[in-house]
Amino acid sequence: MTIRLLLRKRFRKLTANSKGFSSVIGTTFMVLVMMFLSTSVFMWTLSQNTLYNEAIREKNQLESDVLSENVQVTNTTYVVVSDNNVKVSTDITNPGSLGVQFTTLWAYASNATYTGYNFANLSNVNVKGGANLFLSVNMTIAGLRPTGAYSFASWLITGRGNVVPLQKATSSYTNIVTSNTTQGIGALMMDFQNFTYYVVNASKYLNPYPSGYNAYYIQNARTSNIAFKVFLTNFDQDKRDITLTNGSELFIIYPSRGNALSDIWYIVNVDGTTGKIQDSFSSLTLRYNQQTPVYFASSQRGNTVPATSSLTPSQVPAIGAVNLALVGTIGDIPFGQNIPFVSIEVAS
Repeated sequence: MTIRLLLRKRFRKLTANSKGFSSVIGTTFMVLVMMFLSTSVFMWTLSQNTLYNEAIREKNQLESDVLSENVQVTNTTYVVVSDNNVKVSTDITNPGSLGVQFTTLWAYASNATYTGYNFANLSNVNVKGGANLFLSVNMTIAGLRPTGAYSFASWLITGRGNVVPLQKATSSYTNIVTSNTTQGIGALMMDFQNFTYYVVNASKYLNPYPSGYNAYYIQNARTSNIAFKVFLTNFDQDKRDITLTNGSELFIIYPSRGNALSDIWYIVNVDGTTGKIQDSFSSLTLRYNQQTPVYFASSQRGNTVPATSSLTPSQVPAIGAVNLALVGTIGDIPFGQNIPFVSIEVAS
């Protein structure tokens, strides 16, 4: 009997026995089910282990980022601008490489009879790694009065949950100068060591540019068109921009000559590269704590008509008291300041 016939005979015998055949099929099916379940459990366990490890890595990274936030907040000032309203201003420095987002500012105010606090939600206040930011926020604290004296404390909350206290400005020479300037004579300060004048040629170029001449002693002011340059620095306590408009002027009064003799030079724009007076004037913005050159050269407001002194040959030499009459805006409100700063001699 061949092997083929033997196998066929045994298969017929197995199929003829239905009970035995069912047992084989059932066993095979059960083995397959067990393999499927085992594989499913293994894959589920593997995925859960992966999720757990990923969560641990994210948690460790978050903790590392939280510990890496190292911002410095200094020079904080508080100004009660109106009833129930305080302006909090501060300088933020981020010396690290990780960007920091600030979400909330809290402020607390108190005196002998009053205690109040509140918070302000911040929007898009982000400081990149290695960057600086000046932050100024108006916030409401019920019960504040502009005439009151208060002690303040405040702190910032970062997007990662860190709390950053705001440090008040410390006493220093710079802060004393700023305080005396803004509270005493105004927000602008002049550099008295750099007061310069130029001769203006027919094409409205300043000569010699940029050096000029020392303006404490002026020659040929009667016969030549001249221009003046002063350096101004904005020391506004609230660190607002100051914008000068075309009414700003430099004027000289000659008291020794009597009859209220005076000369006026209006503000102009000058090309910083060529030294040429621009044909029309556009408002000049003075940024906080940045020394800016300001030029006066026109005999007419808002125009660029060259100007000479009105003194006659018999009235020179003459001693004059020089003043700056500056007008414009500080922030978004009107501004004006007079700086009576030097006396000069008009020699000819």
